[in-house]
Amino acid sequence: MKTEIETDVFDKLQNWTEMLLTHRARRLEKKKRKQKARGVIMEWVDAFLWAVMVVLLLNQYLLQAYQIPSGSMRDTLIGGVDPYTGRSSSSDRIFVDKLTFGPELLPGVAKLPGFRESRRGEVIIFENPEYESPSLVYEIAQRVLYMVSLSLIDLNRITAGETAHQFLIKRQAAVDGDRVLFRRGELYFQPAGESSLIPEAEFKEFSGQDYGNHLLLDPAYYDNREAWIKAKSLEQAGLTVDRKTADQAAENWVSPLRIRIGDSYEDERIASGILRTLYPFDENIASADERYTQGIYVPKNWLLPLGDNRSNSLDGRYFGPVSSDKILGKALFKYWPLGRIGGIH
Repeated sequence: MKTEIETDVFDKLQNWTEMLLTHRARRLEKKKRKQKARGVIMEWVDAFLWAVMVVLLLNQYLLQAYQIPSGSMRDTLIGGVDPYTGRSSSSDRIFVDKLTFGPELLPGVAKLPGFRESRRGEVIIFENPEYESPSLVYEIAQRVLYMVSLSLIDLNRITAGETAHQFLIKRQAAVDGDRVLFRRGELYFQPAGESSLIPEAEFKEFSGQDYGNHLLLDPAYYDNREAWIKAKSLEQAGLTVDRKTADQAAENWVSPLRIRIGDSYEDERIASGILRTLYPFDENIASADERYTQGIYVPKNWLLPLGDNRSNSLDGRYFGPVSSDKILGKALFKYWPLGRIGGIH
């Protein structure tokens, strides 16, 4: 028979063994739960990474989402500040066809062949010729985040404010061989083979174009602005301002848009012409004025992009023609806001 001491030792050994096995079982169960949780997390991470890759591939080579950054294409595309109210608008979000004109192999790297070149009258997207990327790493991060977030995250806005637009959306108004001239907000064409300039409205009717460019500024604005610039230039040159010019410059221009926008290109053109009249032998002034008197010539395989809102658009009037191989895509349709869903013409 077992002694009491043997029984006590046996019971303690049994209890210790059970406790050890229980601890081991709990540890194994906890490890399994961790592995299972880690497996679920890895499955989610894997699914997320695959989704990101799919979005990146679609955005890079097929269809990309963009947000309209400004009012330069108003009313074709809405964005930025409403010139009539001064309030920020709910910006259109659009999808851009990347395939037709040929997508870039990698962001910022050589383009792949497309099905055709862009055509006059189409709404296109391209990289701002005046944009300077801080670094290659920044450029890649900017484009990846912009594409993955469907244009919700824009590092340029976060780091440099609203004016740092890397991509611009404009209408291809002129093609290679065209000479174009701007007067009081209006565009005049001289296509290859023509001997004279044609107003844009007439050219659109003749060529079957149907796009809705417009001016927010009226003739009274341009009359007043031209007289004001002339008066100031004459005063600065120490010359007498004639009564007619002085009276015109002093007129109160009553358009509701007078404070919110102005045609800076026309201001520069007027000022340049006045300076050339005042200082006819200054070669630098004469050379600068030629840009406005001769207009812009679009060379072969280049195009001139302009905003539909001709009164308030940073476009080819300022940075000149854009090479056709810099065109990133064609504006396809609006998907947000819901009330604006539809095609782009």
